[in-house]
Amino acid sequence: NIVLNDNVKSIYGTASDGLEIFHNGSASVISDTGTGNLILETNGTFISLQSASEYFLKATNNAAVELFYNGSNKFETTNTGAKVNGFIQVTNGVDVTGGNIDLLDNSKIRLGASQDLQIYHDGSNSYIKDVGTGNLNILASTSINLLNGDSSDYMARFNDNGSNQFFYDGSKKVETTSTG
Repeated sequence: NIVLNDNVKSIYGTASDGLEIFHNGSASVISDTGTGNLILETNGTFISLQSASEYFLKATNNAAVELFYNGSNKFETTNTGAKVNGFIQVTNGVDVTGGNIDLLDNSKIRLGASQDLQIYHDGSNSYIKDVGTGNLNILASTSINLLNGDSSDYMARFNDNGSNQFFYDGSKKVETTSTG
């Protein structure tokens, strides 16, 4: 055995430009003090950082990288992206480019401090639901169009500063004008 007292460093490279390994009296330290990167290599199947009883990081060769909180897997990479096990809290917004947000039946998009506006599908029907106080306002600068499922026929049109029109099977049946 080679025994070095606390704060005695094993230095690889020059004293100011190398790798230091030592114990400072309360923690063990591996310090890359020089240029370049600290690279960990293994021929084994994974690199793990763990306490005596649980992982907090596990990186498996050609597979997942996993992060743990209190021994419970919270985040991992997959062959299609990433998986989160738990709740995500975002403080500055979410941008989705080139993809979708997919929710299962009865999972809701809830907006507002009290989740007053809900958008969801229950397996049979789709809903835009205002469950709080106030009105559900739909705003448009030109017109609001209600269309059938394949967008081939109008069901109703509400034109800004103009007529309101109601249709049957794509054919206009009722229209408001400036005189009635």
